[in-house]
Amino acid sequence: MTRTHLFVLTAALTASMGAQAAAQSTKMTVRPESKVTLAGRSNVHDWACNSSTFSATIELDSSYQSLPLTKVARPITKVAVTIPVRSLKCGKGKMDENMYKALKANEFPEILYVLDSYEIDKSLTTADSFAARTIGDLTVAGQTRKVEIPITVERNVGAMKGEGTLKLLMTDFGIKPPVALLGTLRTKNEIEVKFHMLLDKAVVVALTQQP
Repeated sequence: MTRTHLFVLTAALTASMGAQAAAQSTKMTVRPESKVTLAGRSNVHDWACNSSTFSATIELDSSYQSLPLTKVARPITKVAVTIPVRSLKCGKGKMDENMYKALKANEFPEILYVLDSYEIDKSLTTADSFAARTIGDLTVAGQTRKVEIPITVERNVGAMKGEGTLKLLMTDFGIKPPVALLGTLRTKNEIEVKFHMLLDKAVVVALTQQP
């Protein structure tokens, strides 16, 4: 076999393997009703900041749409979420600005999350839903930490709903809890992040056979 033939064969095999890998994923798009919430407490009152303006790349195993989920070993193949810090709204302009300052929005304008791995809880898996313990990289204010988020996922026709809750400390990410009103209002270190995602099927990436 000549070097030219070997190169052509290698390229063909690489392209074929790439196409087959792509064939295993179904891309999903985020619906506008989806929401991420940051909630916490202060010495004065509870507070919450919400965002519905974020982007997400979510891909599922293509068999997710057709098989009972009890028969799909790894339904999620990719998750990456980007939340613009200034999309978080707390209901009060001054509180918004305090939150942006604490999150260093001018220097780090986005909150990022990338799924690393997960384990399915088979005892909570049904034909159309499952629960999992996920591990991923969360980047806030320029600091990246591994976080564990328990999630639940429910399948509908051509769509899905995913929910999860994460508890963490601001100081884990080098964030100083905001203080306002000359120090009379002090935000607690503990916060809770909740997400409620509604997804629609976007594109099934399929292997197209060339004539």
